[in-house]
Amino acid sequence: MLRGEGDFFRTFGRSFSFSAYEHLSEKKAAESSKYFLKIMILATILMFLAAIPAFIHFSKNIDMVMDNFNSLKLSINASSKGPIVIFPGDKFREITIDWESNATTLNESKYLIAKDRFLKKTFFGTQYTNLTGFSNVLEHRETYKKLLMIATAFLIPSMFVCSYLIFGIKFFIMLLALAIIGFIVSRTIRFDIEFKNCFNIAIYSSTIGVLIAMISFPYNISIPYFRIEWIGYALSIVYFVQGVRRSGYFEERRNRGKELIHRRRYIQLREEQ
Repeated sequence: MLRGEGDFFRTFGRSFSFSAYEHLSEKKAAESSKYFLKIMILATILMFLAAIPAFIHFSKNIDMVMDNFNSLKLSINASSKGPIVIFPGDKFREITIDWESNATTLNESKYLIAKDRFLKKTFFGTQYTNLTGFSNVLEHRETYKKLLMIATAFLIPSMFVCSYLIFGIKFFIMLLALAIIGFIVSRTIRFDIEFKNCFNIAIYSSTIGVLIAMISFPYNISIPYFRIEWIGYALSIVYFVQGVRRSGYFEERRNRGKELIHRRRYIQLREEQ
């Protein structure tokens, strides 16, 4: 496994070198596809790490938003057929919502939410919070901030998976389109290269574009009529063009090369005779 990860990071580094694309273009399509899946995992992790300052800034802005309200109260009128369990079987995250519960202790779930109480299982026992009177958000803003942060933390795994899938599908469609267009243009100008090579080059050249686009996404860095992620896309196209150029030949040039080889072999045979 460590060897496989070492190969990934070695290939990751080589994807930034024009001279490596002649070799990268000859890799198996399955191997290139695995690289794309791994680079998407790395880019998604980096995107979430880059979003940490934005998340902290968001939590600080909650107070500023609440200061604009003179009064803010919540009222929930709900009923259910029975207890609702979220993350069942997960002893660290299982949440039970039982609106009519009068429980004061927890047996299985990590959290219990009822109409007038919130229970949390801790190392020292069950932590009980009376929710009566918590309808006034401004008076209990710190509690609501904590609940919002906890809810966000619970959503992080789902957000990670969704981001991975959405961005993965998006970038795969883009690089597949780039490979198809590159192959058609190459054959139109009589440049000899196979589609497999174009597909591999598109995958490896997408590395820099994917990283720039996803790391900049949490901040939506842009100026009028321009977005920072476009720089990444432009660099990916540059790497793609250079990779194709280094991995194929113009047919006339290849034919002249073959003629030269045959001529040299003919001369050698004549000399030997």
